[in-house]
Amino acid sequence: MVTSKTRRVTITGTAMLLCLGLVTAGSSIVGAGAATAKVPGVTAHQITIGATEPVTGIASSGYNQVAKAANAVFKYVDSHGGVFGRKIKYVIKDDCYGTPGFGCTGVPSTPTQTHSLLGIPVFATVGSLGTPTQDSVRALLKSNGVPQLFVASGSRDWNNPHTYPGLFGWQPSYNEESKIFAKYIKATLPGASVCFLGQGDDFGQDGLAGLVAGGIKPLSADLYSVPDLVATTGASIAPYIADFQTKKCTVVVLDSIPGATDAALGAALQLGYSPQWVISSVGSDPQTVDAPFVGKVPTDPEIGAISFSYLPTTTTSSAWIPWITKVIEADPADFPGFTSSSVLNGNIAYGAAYGVAFVEALKATGKNLTRASFLKTLQSVTFSQTPSLTPLRYTSSNHQGLNGGYLTTVISASAMKPLTGIVYTADSSTDGRVTVATTLSHGIPNWIK
Repeated sequence: MVTSKTRRVTITGTAMLLCLGLVTAGSSIVGAGAATAKVPGVTAHQITIGATEPVTGIASSGYNQVAKAANAVFKYVDSHGGVFGRKIKYVIKDDCYGTPGFGCTGVPSTPTQTHSLLGIPVFATVGSLGTPTQDSVRALLKSNGVPQLFVASGSRDWNNPHTYPGLFGWQPSYNEESKIFAKYIKATLPGASVCFLGQGDDFGQDGLAGLVAGGIKPLSADLYSVPDLVATTGASIAPYIADFQTKKCTVVVLDSIPGATDAALGAALQLGYSPQWVISSVGSDPQTVDAPFVGKVPTDPEIGAISFSYLPTTTTSSAWIPWITKVIEADPADFPGFTSSSVLNGNIAYGAAYGVAFVEALKATGKNLTRASFLKTLQSVTFSQTPSLTPLRYTSSNHQGLNGGYLTTVISASAMKPLTGIVYTADSSTDGRVTVATTLSHGIPNWIK
């Protein structure tokens, strides 16, 4: 977990699709009158949940730690008596991001692996990953009455409570994040020439829409192709960066997966181009971005980049950082070699954070658990003691998830720090409004310590 402080300048094919956009899909409400004993996946002593994840294959590098980190939280809670005497069994199915090859040893089909979870059965899916993969099974899960919780993605697809009443996102949307970037650029870099490069799907499209809503009109706004990125081992990114240099863009905003971030930084390094980088949280984690570089460079090209985080960085005094470190260290089966001095990366923190959120919701629902009562709790309770910077709050009309965080800057090959410490919030509407958060998450619940 402790990473090298050197960087590499070209990318490997497998690492390229790392962070294809943390994503999941829907869930469905079932009859509230069902007795707990008859609730699928629930017994007096256990609740079984599941997820489909890229444990191996094209998107596994880094992403294969997300569900494992959530499971480490569940194991820790189980070792302390569980929730109302129930232990949490988390079944992780390897769907290889729905893509065969690239070292896949699982079943490269999200529908097949989801059917496998239904047969166990599971109470819900929690934290399944991948926008296209989870879009492909949300109707299946809804028709079977299985909640699909805490989508690991910033897509706005997950906020569709009328069609998918049991579908809940978790992280802030790409659109909200970009609005916060726009506020920063306008306030601190007035008159800057801005160029934008985003992924050619909802990730890049929603991010660009957020910038524009926030009052930023890029000189160039381009969307890269993930298949081209992989096929060319990153070379397809270089022409965009060369064009930005020609247009003298002083700020470059990237809504990119880590492989594309690597390619952009490497191309700029070779061109001697040094804009102010503003990089989405999806593609900025310095440990993850560092991994695909090949060859040493004198100065880490990501240092000084601006990003965004909805979780506390490891450089802050948040009590959640040592707590998550303790929990991960206690799980050598999934995290061999991790010690108290190891540095948490963004993927581990992400998984641990939604794991805590699920446990908190389970606790708030009470002992007489049904799927309907759990989903009702999600929509009526504010969860203000989770690792996220802002409370997790859903309503019957808003299932997006978190909506705020602070700007960060990369300070080394393994760490970021808050830029100002101000926590901003936004929403996914068409306006560019960004506000300072008035309520922040606080502390660790005593019962989970």
